[in-house]
Amino acid sequence: MKKLFIITILLTLSSCMVSQKTFDDKCCKMEAQIQELEGKANGMELKEQLLRQAIHDLQIKNDTIK
Repeated sequence: MKKLFIITILLTLSSCMVSQKTFDDKCCKMEAQIQELEGKANGMELKEQLLRQAIHDLQIKNDTIK
């Protein structure tokens, strides 16, 4: 009976470890995806700022021509 209890405990602990490893792997993948998306978002914000500045400059140039 004692051996059965110990085997049950060991199986439970080993399944928890597998679940933890899977969880950690998924967390690492999601963290990498988050970092990639943040990088893309920062790049898009920079492009937006540059486009706004170019539009502003063109409007000023257009106003001085008139």
